Amino acid sequence: MAVKRNSQPDMHQSPFSSRFNSDPIYFSQETVQWSFVRSLLHLFWIGQNLCKQQGDVVESLCREVADITQQKAQLVLKHRDNLEATQEIEPFVDRALISFSVQFCEVNYGILYIAPDDERSTIPAMPFVAAQLLAQVCSWLLYTFEQALFLQGQCQRLDSQVGGSLTKREREVLTLMCRGYTQHCIAEKLSISPTTVGKHRQHIYEQLGVHCERDALFAAYQSGLFSILDFIGTEAPTPQMCHK
Repeated sequence: MAVKRNSQPDMHQSPFSSRFNSDPIYFSQETVQWSFVRSLLHLFWIGQNLCKQQGDVVESLCREVADITQQKAQLVLKHRDNLEATQEIEPFVDRALISFSVQFCEVNYGILYIAPDDERSTIPAMPFVAAQLLAQVCSWLLYTFEQALFLQGQCQRLDSQVGGSLTKREREVLTLMCRGYTQHCIAEKLSISPTTVGKHRQHIYEQLGVHCERDALFAAYQSGLFSILDFIGTEAPTPQMCHK
């Protein structure tokens, strides 16, 4: 016999929606088990490894959420292109008891759905606090994936621009710029005119897609042309080292 669910609206404002009576006595008795904490740590470890990949990390995360919760939770993303996968989880979504918004700051990535308990269909299969924490972890990981992919793209762009685009002389100029030398110091050190140094600097900016020395130095470090360790122990330029 079907159990009649409480139809009274939940007056508690929160980022999740619920399909069952959120009795505070029920939640006060909940405890997050150590096994679930280990599962979250495992999910973090997986997320760290996924950040190093360029494949379909989002789909992998959705599968891992289902696996570590033993199919008690499903992560459904807003812009999921896999139609077959979306159709497979529709029955799960229809019978889910509670759902949590998965978002980081103002960015909404999707919804985490929690299934009903196998033995007691009127309560969720996961403790409320644990499910809420899982939703937060998913939002952190998705934001991290987003930033990691952006940085990978930026680094690839810089690699393609810098790889063979700078001449030997331009690399010498850029190296001295990284060491803090002024245009006149660079000219004297390389035995060329300041005007020539200026032309080299301008071409370096164009190749790196930047407009100032600060951004050029950052792009050089980001693309792996130089490391801060390269300049440890080197002599810093002084006014006595060149004529300004």
